[in-house]
Formats: sequence, structure tokens, C-alpha cells
Amino acid sequence: MDTLRGLAILMMVIDHVFGLLLGQSISDSPVRVLMRLSMPLFCVLMGYFLPRAGRWRGRRFAEIAVAALLVNLVFYPAYGCVEILCSLLVAGVIGVACGRYFPILILAALFYPVDPSDGWPSGGPMDFPLSIVLSFVALGNLHARYGGKAACLAAFGLTACYFPAASLTPGSVSPLLFLFVLPATVLLCWAERYRSVSVAGLDWLGKNPLKSYVVQYYVIFGLSLAI
Repeated sequence: MDTLRGLAILMMVIDHVFGLLLGQSISDSPVRVLMRLSMPLFCVLMGYFLPRAGRWRGRRFAEIAVAALLVNLVFYPAYGCVEILCSLLVAGVIGVACGRYFPILILAALFYPVDPSDGWPSGGPMDFPLSIVLSFVALGNLHARYGGKAACLAAFGLTACYFPAASLTPGSVSPLLFLFVLPATVLLCWAERYRSVSVAGLDWLGKNPLKSYVVQYYVIFGLSLAI
């Protein structure tokens, strides 16, 4: 599982290099379109590993909050919205509060067309719309509770949301995320089945996800200022 988490981080770094450093938009970059997979992968992994023990849960959420604060010290001034770690933190807290009923919130994706939180292009407060983040994290929790087959069926249903979402929110790239939620779920199924498979570099990233994530932002933003 650490290798899969590391893969998600690597893909996010590639996306940030092309977007933040090279200035390529998602709509004009096939690489950035493919890297959309990183977002649902992050979400389903968070939902899958959503903490249940009180002490560990509090510590983990505190770590995410600190990482989100550090990232947004550079992200928010540049883009005027908060980075996805904030959305993941909110989704995680909601997930813990909902407990075994959390998977029902997969349906939150249906509210995406009227979600005011989407930062692109509507100028909402979040980099990724909370409705989609919440739905995908709930999907990962469904996977943990009811298995990969149930999660794949739900992910297939979410994929079908792409067409109405794209038609109802012209100009937004967020509907693209629906096209990658099924591949993300399949990858989680694969990692669940072959837990012994690991790739050294990715495994290290997966074992240090928040540190790696924060550091890459400061490196990329630093390089963008230096160039």
C-alpha cells in the first residue's frame, strides 16, 4: 500500500511541475490530464485507511492540519483558494463523525454541479470541489468496509457522472476526475491483493507522505521563483 501511496505522490509532483513550474494548463496538457489519477487515488486511500482509534485519529488529523497549513502558506497567496489537503481533512473529519454510514456520502458527487466550493473556474474557496473529494474518500471507506467488488461497482457509477457534470459545468476541469476514479479503485484492489509488491523509491514516499508532499511544494515554488 505504501508503494501505491508513493505513486500518487509522484504523479502529483509531476502534475505540479507541469502546472506550477512550467505554467501548463490542464486543458492544454495531456500529461496533466493523465495525472488527474493522483487525486482520486489520494482520496480512496484516505478513505480506506480512515482512522478509527481515537488517539491515533487525533494525531493523524493534527499532522494533516499542520501539513495543510504549511502548504497553503505558499499555495493560497498564489491561487486564492486552499489546497486539497484542506478538503481531505474536512472529508476525514466528516467520515469519522459518520462512522459506518460514511459510504452513503458517495452520493455527494451528485451535488457537484451546484457545489460553490470549486475553485476552478468559479472562484470557490477550494482547489478541488468538496463534493467530489468527499465522494471519493467515502468510496475508499466503502472499499475498506465492503470489499473491492462493491467499490468497483460504485466507482463505475461515479464514472457515469462525468457526462452530466461536464455539460452542467462548462469550463471546469473537475469533471475529468470522474474518469479516473475507477482506475484508482482498481489500483487499490491490486495493491490490496499484492501487498508484498513494493518499489523502493515509491515505498519511501508512501511511508513519508505528508513530509514528501510539503517539501515538493516548497521546492517547486522555490524553483518557479528562481527561474
